[in-house]
Amino acid sequence: MYGRVYAVLMYTVAAVCFGQAVLAGQFMSGSYDALRWHQYGATFTDVLLVCALVPAALLRWRGKGRMWPFLSALGLFGAAQVLNSAGAARLLSLHIPLGVAVIAGAFVVALRVGRAGEPAGTGASS
Repeated sequence: MYGRVYAVLMYTVAAVCFGQAVLAGQFMSGSYDALRWHQYGATFTDVLLVCALVPAALLRWRGKGRMWPFLSALGLFGAAQVLNSAGAARLLSLHIPLGVAVIAGAFVVALRVGRAGEPAGTGASS
């Protein structure tokens, strides 16, 4: 059950991150209202990642699952905090490449998330 909740949250994170890129592109094309929605999307991503930490932790420590779901959610959350700070400071030379990296990371996790519920001793390495 924890694996399914984690999967839904991480699929949603990947979709919201993709939406963030679309909103950034709209802003750069002159649609200045997109910047406000981009900020809302950042907050929503943070909330989703904090929520994802809960089932990932339960999956690992209660369900004897793998460690990578927890570490990936924690890593994406940390990167998102740096991303948010760089965006607020208008440091686009950091914000844009880090944003691309966060989107790529979110999609890698979303693609691998089907294996989140496997016990730690099976399959590929944790």
